[in-house]
Amino acid sequence: MSPLASLRALSVVLYFGTGAAIAAAGPPLTEGQPPPREVPLLQRPEPRELAPAPLRPGPVQRWAVEEVIRTVETNHPRMKALKAQRAVLDAKVLTARSSIPNPSLLSDNGTAEYTYRLGLTQTLELGGKRRRRVDVAGSQLAVHDAELRILAATLRAEARRTYMEAFFAQEREAQFIELIRSVDELLGQAEALPGDIPRADVLEASTTRLRARQALEQAKFEHLQADIRLNSLLGNPPSVELELTSPARDRPPKWLDLGNDDWRNEFLAAYDHLIVEALRQRPELARLKSAREVVSKEERLARANRAPDMTLSAGPDLVPGGKPTWGAFFMVSLQVPIFNRQQGPLAEARASREHLEQEGAALAHEIARQLADAVALASFQQSQVRLYEGELLPNADAVYEDARQAFLANQSPFLVAVRAQETRVLVYLAYFRALAAYHVALAGVEQALGFPAI
Repeated sequence: MSPLASLRALSVVLYFGTGAAIAAAGPPLTEGQPPPREVPLLQRPEPRELAPAPLRPGPVQRWAVEEVIRTVETNHPRMKALKAQRAVLDAKVLTARSSIPNPSLLSDNGTAEYTYRLGLTQTLELGGKRRRRVDVAGSQLAVHDAELRILAATLRAEARRTYMEAFFAQEREAQFIELIRSVDELLGQAEALPGDIPRADVLEASTTRLRARQALEQAKFEHLQADIRLNSLLGNPPSVELELTSPARDRPPKWLDLGNDDWRNEFLAAYDHLIVEALRQRPELARLKSAREVVSKEERLARANRAPDMTLSAGPDLVPGGKPTWGAFFMVSLQVPIFNRQQGPLAEARASREHLEQEGAALAHEIARQLADAVALASFQQSQVRLYEGELLPNADAVYEDARQAFLANQSPFLVAVRAQETRVLVYLAYFRALAAYHVALAGVEQALGFPAI
């Protein structure tokens, strides 16, 4: 296949691709804006279809990726619902602390012996049962804290991915608008120049514009869909218009070396450092550790429940008659722990502890795999972003500008400038895909670590 045919095939793929399957992305050093151009020689009113996606009735909000992540992590309804569960756990602790048996009123009256007794009966829990119940209830708080960290990590990753999806849709729409504007400008300049342009060149340029026009409509729809998803995460109505800034790379992850183009060695060095942190801070591991602590305290409670409870009754004793006699009575009863020695709860606690230990080993293995995949992707995508920012984008800008100037000076055919601009837009679209891919990879690394990685 000739280079020209390969370029046209690539343009068709990028024009008609939906852009929904985005990899990860990294913050760009450039906003992807074309260099300033001369005023067209022939002014024309701009077509209505070149206006950005129709403005929605709501206000316009300007967001950066870090602002979105912080807002979603704090204000998402799932986070608020999980935080509200803390009150339930605090109430369980209060229930355990106040679980002292109430006394009973005892009345023992006998007509045969003419004995009348009125007193109180109190059950005394032996073996520290109440203290163990409080320990079990309090240990659930650590599990809840770990679940909050797990949800926060999930929301951070979801916010970064959704932001980059919306940002790519925004930039994709802008690039197609820029392509159509530049083709219109070149056509206007061609009319103002002396000489005739071959009809075939004009038709091919018109075809390029039509393809870009169709792709622009699809890009506008995808931009609207992505904004709706991001507005939902932010708690906004769909009517809010979002203006997303390009994620800057002025704060790269400490574990990625911006000056190292060997992404394979960079991946190995980063992984060796991050796996230690992941196994130390991953909230899922913390939740399993807290769950094992809960099981241990439940086992202690089961052992405490083997101790018998003592029931104590006391009160005044009256024997009526010719000469009434007053006294006092005392009664003590104690359970004999012969049959029920908490065999079942103790066996369940031992089995649960073993199960949680195996779960921890399996989770550590899964964390290592997840982290390796995410770090390798992030290292590779950063190298791709560096390649675009350092070489491909400047080269595409320079080629188009040279072709345009050569056309205006009657030193090259009209179609060369059109194709150069088409190629430039394709390079910018590929760059924004790589940028989105880099940030999605960072989201994967953060989720594998369980804490912010940037």
